[in-house]
Amino acid sequence: MLGDMRTVIFDIGGVLINWAPERAYEPVMPAEQIPAFMERIGFDDWNRANDAVATLDETEAALIARFPADAEAIRAYRRNFLATITEAVPGTGAVIAELIAAGVPTMALTNWAGDMFLQARQRFGILRRFFDIVVSGDEGLVKPHREIFELACARASITPDQGVFIDDSATNVAGAEAVGLTGIRFTEADALRAELVGLGLLGERAPITEPVYHLATREHWEQAQSEGRYPWSSRDVDYLGEGFVHCSFGAQLAGTRARFYGDLTDDDLVLLRLEPDGLPVVVEDGYPHLFAELPLDRVAQASLPA
Repeated sequence: MLGDMRTVIFDIGGVLINWAPERAYEPVMPAEQIPAFMERIGFDDWNRANDAVATLDETEAALIARFPADAEAIRAYRRNFLATITEAVPGTGAVIAELIAAGVPTMALTNWAGDMFLQARQRFGILRRFFDIVVSGDEGLVKPHREIFELACARASITPDQGVFIDDSATNVAGAEAVGLTGIRFTEADALRAELVGLGLLGERAPITEPVYHLATREHWEQAQSEGRYPWSSRDVDYLGEGFVHCSFGAQLAGTRARFYGDLTDDDLVLLRLEPDGLPVVVEDGYPHLFAELPLDRVAQASLPA
């Protein structure tokens, strides 16, 4: 156990938020043409350069100057950026919630252009849980260079030996370790949690031994059955914006319905029963929160309480 550990620092892309840049170009060209287009304009190098800037204004203009015939396609990246970050990594939010509940401060350190990260910050509610986020583009510093890790430690008021850094990039983890941070290479949330248990920052997750329920409007539930996914957290609040799916234990259902769905009839509502085994469910303020989209194959309709 490393008793002096004080802060856990999370990367964001690939750890909390999945990023698929090719989606930005789908409105402007056939999908089969996108990989060749991205390679031809040197997207990877351009994107790495963007990590160090506050705004894409100049880097976008410079790329258009090199490829003027592709101007509209190049502009599509910024225009359609939200389409590239439509998924949260399942379960990582639960780890963050558990760390905070255990009294472990959490912050983030991300390679991201400043203006583009503003869109992610507004879209993903889980980011509100961090006490601070160091954004490379705002600082003009990027991972894996030691200066940005030193800045993150200074912002957290810790020395590097008091911090844990989590990233899906082995290069970035190595950079953090070179500064003196404890590095964890992220693969998936359960493996990360096990690493944090090994460091003494978390205990074993307490099992939830009773069913968990979610109230859905019939409109949302029928839409989910048609589309194959349920993107909601609660009534008219989506999962990404909230950061988790609101659920209740059986004894809480009457109060949840009265508070949030009191104006709806039984015909307007669907009660879903979820078996929580193996799912990233964390109890906060007495209520179970699911830190992943509601899995349609793990729920069954139940009778609404009288």
